[in-house]
Amino acid sequence: MTLASRPPEAAPAGAGAGVGVGVSTGLRVALEAGWLLGAVAPGEDGPRDWRAIASPMPVAAALAEAGAWSLDADGPPRDFDAETWHYRLDFDAPADAAGDADTAEGPWVLGFDGLATLCEVWLNGERRLDSHGMFRRRCLRLPALRRRGNRLELRFRPLAAALAERRPRPRWRVPMLVQQQLRWFRTTLVGRTPGWSPAAAPVGPWRGVWLERRDRPGLVGCRVDARLDAVADVGRVQVRLRTVGPWPAGDRLRLRLGDRQVEACPHPAAAVAGAADAAAPARDPGADAAETDGTQAWEATLEWPAPARWWPHTHGEPVLYALERVPADGGAPQPLARVGFRQVVLDSTDGGCTLRVNGEAVFARGACWVPADALRLHAAPHAYAPLLAQVRAAGMNLLRVPGTMVYEHPAFYAACDAAGVMVWQDLMFASMDYPDDAAFAAEVAQEVAQQLDDWGGHASLAVVCGNSEVAQQAAMWGAPREAWSPPLFEQAIAAQVRAARPGLAWWPSSAQGGDFPFQVAQGSCSYYGVGAYRRPLDEAHAAGPRFATECLAFANVPDDATLARVPGLSLRSPVHAPAWKARVPRDLGAGWDFDDVRDHYAQALLGEPVEPLRASDPAHYLALARATSAEVIARSLAQWRRADSRCAGALVWTLRDFRAGAGWGLLDDRGRPKAAWHGFARAARPTHLALIDEGLDGLAAHAHHEGPDAIDGVLELRLYQHDEVPVGAGRVPLRVPARGRARVGLTQALGHFMDLNGAYRFGPRALSCAVARWWRSPAAADAAAAAAADGADAALALEPPLATACWFAPGGLSARRPEIGLAAHALPVDPAAPALRQVRIRTRAAAWGLYAESDGWRPRDEFGHLPPGDAVTWTFEPAEPPPPGGRLPAWRVVLRALNTHQAVVVAAPAGPEGSP
Repeated sequence: MTLASRPPEAAPAGAGAGVGVGVSTGLRVALEAGWLLGAVAPGEDGPRDWRAIASPMPVAAALAEAGAWSLDADGPPRDFDAETWHYRLDFDAPADAAGDADTAEGPWVLGFDGLATLCEVWLNGERRLDSHGMFRRRCLRLPALRRRGNRLELRFRPLAAALAERRPRPRWRVPMLVQQQLRWFRTTLVGRTPGWSPAAAPVGPWRGVWLERRDRPGLVGCRVDARLDAVADVGRVQVRLRTVGPWPAGDRLRLRLGDRQVEACPHPAAAVAGAADAAAPARDPGADAAETDGTQAWEATLEWPAPARWWPHTHGEPVLYALERVPADGGAPQPLARVGFRQVVLDSTDGGCTLRVNGEAVFARGACWVPADALRLHAAPHAYAPLLAQVRAAGMNLLRVPGTMVYEHPAFYAACDAAGVMVWQDLMFASMDYPDDAAFAAEVAQEVAQQLDDWGGHASLAVVCGNSEVAQQAAMWGAPREAWSPPLFEQAIAAQVRAARPGLAWWPSSAQGGDFPFQVAQGSCSYYGVGAYRRPLDEAHAAGPRFATECLAFANVPDDATLARVPGLSLRSPVHAPAWKARVPRDLGAGWDFDDVRDHYAQALLGEPVEPLRASDPAHYLALARATSAEVIARSLAQWRRADSRCAGALVWTLRDFRAGAGWGLLDDRGRPKAAWHGFARAARPTHLALIDEGLDGLAAHAHHEGPDAIDGVLELRLYQHDEVPVGAGRVPLRVPARGRARVGLTQALGHFMDLNGAYRFGPRALSCAVARWWRSPAAADAAAAAAADGADAALALEPPLATACWFAPGGLSARRPEIGLAAHALPVDPAAPALRQVRIRTRAAAWGLYAESDGWRPRDEFGHLPPGDAVTWTFEPAEPPPPGGRLPAWRVVLRALNTHQAVVVAAPAGPEGSP
């Protein structure tokens, strides 16, 4: 392999920030092509056979890509941790390097962004580096290379052998782990937790390998720290640059927003106090020594008066400023980063845990992030923007990267910046009793320093959390109170984070606060009252969680197309197949799994056992299972957003699945939305309305509005018996302040008392269904009422309500009606959107859990409710994007609702059928 001057695949501008990360100057070359992979048999010194692979990647990903192994293979899972693996690359030095016929003079820097986990680095037959953790970037400084025929070898030793060595026992155990001594090694738990992640432990290079030349002048590193001085109302960007040779005279740094800009000229960085050489530049705390040796450090500060704030998208615009290098010769500016100015505080007043952004309390909702590729552990840099656009569209404003996973690619944080989605970032520690020896602490300090360098300048990064559930696991296992707060997190790392990044909020552990770490009503918690512990649905409010860093985990059933990809699964009766249960998450040692949890709540909604449906009507059982996840998630979020709630955040566990099946994810393994996703999205809208049963206080409407302006609107109420017969109506003003909440009891709207929720049990229920609509003005409500008199379709042409909420009396699903007057027709294809289809749906009686069956199309929203006499337009898109110039799938759509046997076949729309 002869190296060309091609930089690594760059993250978007602004994904840089770290030393040597995200800066593309032509000095760095990605070592991508030409790699070989081989397994070493026991007793052998090296592989007998080598396999060509496309790029450096973990063993499981490489074998899967080559078709030599699969997660779905029969038999026991392969233990990659028990094997020795070698990677090899032969390469030539760049042809223009100085030197003689045999030697390419340097210096050179050989970099490894992630080696999992125990790795020896050999170059030209010499062992040059030992790496013991997958989360640190490691570098080698080389005075010279061979002109031709350099051989780089990465030899990964079996982690299983190291785990078998005698070491002190932990003070507590972690049930999700088979191997408790993982606590000694800086590596991920993904692939090593049989209850919820696929059996594919990552072994090998999981991030890039690169070569950087240091024999000519250039920029090799950029560290950015953007802060907001809220008192002085000034945005301040501190930039630290690393160069080979001096900074070019006259080159400037520019901070730009629209047609406004400020500039500054870098100056030499301050010398290290007390250094023998007074000119010795300060070493960047997160940099490997090989990265900085022989370089010069430069600094600049740019200030922007009265900057536009970066906001989470639910509350405003995520404004980003472009940071550029402007050459003195008039050449094109070089993008360095995109930064935003915001103030983030994690307010723990009165035992709470509330994110305040720019002084405003934010109800944080979202999910716990899972790597987009279960085997590579990260996506391609260009893939993050569409992933975050999908997250934003669901109303999420916070993603948590849990300590059980991996640190994400820089492009992930850049995409979050642009989308206005905040990040709660756990450090990669989870549940275990970590060592307290000096060597381990030193390794951790370097790891954390590198991450803090790489995260600088990212406005989306809001919280750095010491770990995932360490304090909780210690307490649950019965460890003494002094063990709940390890000094590693409470002191060492806390001080390091606060010193390096004072603009970030710090939190010691994902479950923290109260008399014991997992107390629900204090601090943060992993809330599974509604969920694994099968508490009643109304306990979501009664328990009073202040901030649920993870919650609402169910075996969320995907659509039939995803289930069809599970080997050994028959769609006629999928839930009875062993392959189904093999992909349902569980806690090791528990006598139940998350299928059982979901079915518990399905029975609560149905009013009778659901297990018989698994055999008698599998299709309806699956539909009910999907709807249950959507309904429970939506109701729980509504409880936490109600006007009198003290809850400040809820993050669903998890965002997506590792592989096809009924996993925890709101999305399947390919990012296709499940019913649970739609339920979350409906409850997470910035302007939201819910009807909540408040017991003897009756039904109440709770409105939540996150926009910058107040809404003086109208709440319109309609009551129905038998889901279609009107039995009451009313209207009342509803004012919600900017970024505020409001409550209205429905009796107030009626003007007289009715036992709306049957709490008093004086006789038969007064109603089966209540519908509330929140209109922007009385005039909008009047116009809608007049149009409704002419038919539901006429009302669709008017301004829609700000929000609509339905409430159904318990037990309404137990008897499915023969028909509810459900009807639908496809609208003509819009020439401006030829790949989309729209279907207008209307109903006479309420449609509970409306959904679509289709082989090739999927609606953008389903498993919601359609009120009596109402109509709605659904947009359908191809389930899989067609190739450029390809044909769209054939149209076959059937609409159903959970409370009826009726099925509506939607005729094909008018237009060029099958055209793209």
